[in-house]
Amino acid sequence: MYPEKFDNCQLSQFCLDCGEPKAQVPKDFAKELIQAMNSKSLKSIKGIIEVQILVDSMGNPCLLSAKNESNIKTSKLNIQEAILSSSNWSPAISQGKPARSSVSLKLSFIGSNLSIERRVFDFTKNTNMKSVGTPEIKGTKESKLLHTWTVYNQQNSDLPWDMTRAVMFDKGKVLWFGTDNGIVKMENQKMEVFNCKNTPLRSPKYNKNETVSVRDAAVDNDNNKWFIAGWDVYKFDNEKWTIYDSLNSPISWARTIFVDNSNNIWFTSWDGLIKYDGSVWSVLNAANAGLPTNKVLGTFVDSRNRIWIGTFEGNVRIDNGKTIRIKDTNSPLDFGFISKMHEDKNGNLWFDLFNDKDKSKSGMFVLRTTGVWEPIAPKDSQIFSQNSVNDFLLDEKTNTMWIALNKIGLIKYDIINKVWETYTTENSNVPSIHVMKLTQDDKGSVWAATFAGIIKLN
Repeated sequence: MYPEKFDNCQLSQFCLDCGEPKAQVPKDFAKELIQAMNSKSLKSIKGIIEVQILVDSMGNPCLLSAKNESNIKTSKLNIQEAILSSSNWSPAISQGKPARSSVSLKLSFIGSNLSIERRVFDFTKNTNMKSVGTPEIKGTKESKLLHTWTVYNQQNSDLPWDMTRAVMFDKGKVLWFGTDNGIVKMENQKMEVFNCKNTPLRSPKYNKNETVSVRDAAVDNDNNKWFIAGWDVYKFDNEKWTIYDSLNSPISWARTIFVDNSNNIWFTSWDGLIKYDGSVWSVLNAANAGLPTNKVLGTFVDSRNRIWIGTFEGNVRIDNGKTIRIKDTNSPLDFGFISKMHEDKNGNLWFDLFNDKDKSKSGMFVLRTTGVWEPIAPKDSQIFSQNSVNDFLLDEKTNTMWIALNKIGLIKYDIINKVWETYTTENSNVPSIHVMKLTQDDKGSVWAATFAGIIKLN
């Protein structure tokens, strides 16, 4: 269940906190743990550790996995041996017989005190959908990967649905993510769910108990949260929800959201590029702005207020109201269409380019301030030309790029040393090959929306 795995348990089939009654913790379990754990480490520990304990039919406990959010490494605490040497539990009873089950406990260390809270699972939410998949390329050798991930899903949290497509932090450092059954606000590890029952978010026609899929999200400079859900756009100002659809805006089917430095909200669509400045709506399309087609793939406004627009028939740049069709055989923009862009602090422009007719022309590139184009790809690899990029995130503090790659998982690129790490479902605890969106918190941890839950970089 948790990212840190332990190998000493005799594994076979077991259930997740099942039984009637369920497995019961020994009376003096907390005291036994304190006595058996490393006394030196306990003097300075603070924080929370969640543990998944396997309890066999005889009541013997064994540590299966852990999520350590304390200031001391698990290996230094001797917690695995402490759990193994503790008193026997009362095993779970299933169909009148003792059964093997796993129990999750939250261990909170405050000063010299340990409090234990049992995680209770709500099995009424098991109408879940997720997609794990098999990666199309082999990932980095597991021993060479530098990171693990914390996974939040229906099994271990209040997430209403495992299939997620959007993730972002607002101006108050609160995490928001969009699932295929509602929007989730996560603050101080607590989740609050917004869906068709407590907001204007609509239901799909086939199931009035579910909420339409949330496909993208962004936050503006006023801390308004914007979501694309179903066919419509929703704005939440922390108190009130506002719906924008074809009745009160030019929006008929928005696909992605981009907020520029002037706080304009841009929406790509199959009917052109839609702009909202807070009061007035406008549309850039083939008829009024010279776009090659109304099917807009991506957009970006750089520090010089130039509007970059990628369509499925080519790219344009609008500079002071003048549309320039980008046709330069020496530039990857001649054959790859802008899906996403980012401008770093030095003014370099980073591109994710896509070509649905010829994927060999897709890929990642950077345009230096000197005018020089550089491709971003592992040596002798066709990875980006065979599998499209869903999102990328540039961490300028660590000179690291994270790339969410379709049908593979996550890629980490060390820009300085040109080192690549590929995280898949086979070599890591990244739970799905479908990683959709990326964001980063103020402590540097990367968060990702996947088709099997939300993940956080450890």
